[in-house]
Amino acid sequence: MKRLEIFLLTLLLLAALFVRLYKIGRPIADWHSWRQADTAAVARNFIKEGYNPLIPLYDDMSSQANGLANPNRYRFVEFPIYNSLIAGVWYFTGINDIYARLTTVVITLFSIILLYLIVRKYSGLRVAFLAAFFFAFIPYNIFYSTVVLPAPFMVFSLLLFYYTFDKWLENTKNWSWYILAAVACNMAILSWPIALIFTLPSIYLAFKKFGMDVIGKPSLWAFAIISLVPFGLWRLWMNKFPEGIPNWQFLLNDDNIRFKGAFFQWIFQQRLGQLILTVGGIPLLVLGLIKKPGKENLYYLAFLASSLIYITIFASGNVRHDYYQIPIIPTLCIFMAIGTNFLLSLPKDHFNRYIGPIVVIVCIGFLFAFGYYQVRDYYWINKPQIIEAGHAVDKLLPKDATVIAPYTGDTAFLYQTNRHGYPVVDRPLEKFVDQGTKYLVSVDVNDAGIKNLAAHCKIISQTKDYVIVEMQKDCIGK
Repeated sequence: MKRLEIFLLTLLLLAALFVRLYKIGRPIADWHSWRQADTAAVARNFIKEGYNPLIPLYDDMSSQANGLANPNRYRFVEFPIYNSLIAGVWYFTGINDIYARLTTVVITLFSIILLYLIVRKYSGLRVAFLAAFFFAFIPYNIFYSTVVLPAPFMVFSLLLFYYTFDKWLENTKNWSWYILAAVACNMAILSWPIALIFTLPSIYLAFKKFGMDVIGKPSLWAFAIISLVPFGLWRLWMNKFPEGIPNWQFLLNDDNIRFKGAFFQWIFQQRLGQLILTVGGIPLLVLGLIKKPGKENLYYLAFLASSLIYITIFASGNVRHDYYQIPIIPTLCIFMAIGTNFLLSLPKDHFNRYIGPIVVIVCIGFLFAFGYYQVRDYYWINKPQIIEAGHAVDKLLPKDATVIAPYTGDTAFLYQTNRHGYPVVDRPLEKFVDQGTKYLVSVDVNDAGIKNLAAHCKIISQTKDYVIVEMQKDCIGK
C-alpha cells in the first residue's frame, strides 16, 4: 500500500471507531437485549464457574427455550468462540459490558480492513474505499457492531476466509494461506452455521481457478472436510443436551411466510428500504446491481446469491429479527460502492459533471440521516428500573441464590442480577420454592399479583421502582 492509501484508511478506521463510542457504556438492556444477555451470560459464567467451551452455561433455568426444564442452564447454540473471546478480555479487564462491546467494535474494524482488501483487488481503490466507507458508517451497522452478539464475529470470520482463500488460490503452494483460510472458515461456521450459505463466493473462485477439475482436487476436498467436521462433531455433541438447544425451526418458514406479500414487505420495504439503506441507499444499491460487471465478473454476484439464498431459507428469522440481516451487510456495501462509483464516473458527454457528485451527496446524506433516525431508539434502555433492581439483588442476596426476575421472558433483567434463575414464571410459585428458588424481584410494582405477594411475604427491599421478595409456601396465594 502507498502512504496516502494507508493514511486515508487509517482516518476511516479512526472515524469508524469514534462513531461506535456513542453510548458504548450502556448496559445490556438495549435493543435485542435478550440475545445479548444470553451471549454475555455464557462469557460471564466462563469467568465465574470455570472455562469449558464444550459445556456452555447461561443464566436461564426456565423451560421457555424449548419446553424442557433446564436446571443445569445449558446453552447449546453456536460454538462459544465469540463468548470465549469476551471471557478472555474480561479475564484481564474484569466483567464489564463496555469491554464486551469494545471487543465487537475492534472485530468490526478488522472487518472493514478485510472488506477493503477484498474489493480493492477486484474493483480498485475508489470502490474499495467506498465499500469500506459504507460498512463503517451505515447507522444500522454502527449499532450492530457495538452489540454483544456472535454475528459481527461471523462476518469478520467470513471476510477473513474470503481473503485468505483467495490468496491461497493465487499460489496453491503457499500452505500458510490454506491453513489460515481453513481456520477462518471453521470460525465462521462454528460461530453461526448460516455461514455455510455464504461460502459461495469462494466456491466460485475455486471453479474459476480450476474449472471442472475442482471436483478432483484433493486439497479442496480436504479443505471441505476440515471445515465441516468440527461443526458436525459439535452438532453431535449438542444432541446430548436437548434441554439446552432452543427451538430454531420457526426461523425457517413459520406461518408459511416465505414469498408471501408480508415477506417482501418486511424484507425489502421495512428492513432494506427503511431501516438499513433507507431511501438514500436504495438508489445506490440498484445502480450497483444493474451496472455491467468489470473484471470482478461473477464474484460479487456470488455474494448476492448467498445473501438471497440465506434470506429465502431463513425467511421467518429475517422477518422476525432485524439482526438477522447483519450477514448481508458486506454484500450491500459492495454493490452500493459500485453504484456510487458509477455516479461519480458519469460520461461528461451525456451528463452535467456536477450531477453525479450531487446525487451521491444527497443519497448518502439521506442514508445517514434517516438511518440514524431509525436506529437511535435501539440505544435506549427500555426499562432502566431493571438496572437498579438488578444491582440491588446483586448487593443484597446471597451469591448462590437463584432468583425469579420476570421480564416477559427477556433474560436482560436476570442478567442484571448477576444470578441464575428464571426470566419468566413458567410454573407455580410453590414449585419454585420446593426447587430452592425463594427470591422474586419485580419492576412491575403496581401489578396486583406482585402487590399481594409483597403484602404477605418478606420484603428484602422495596422502592417505587422495584421490589425484592423472599417467598415461603405459606405466604403465597394469600
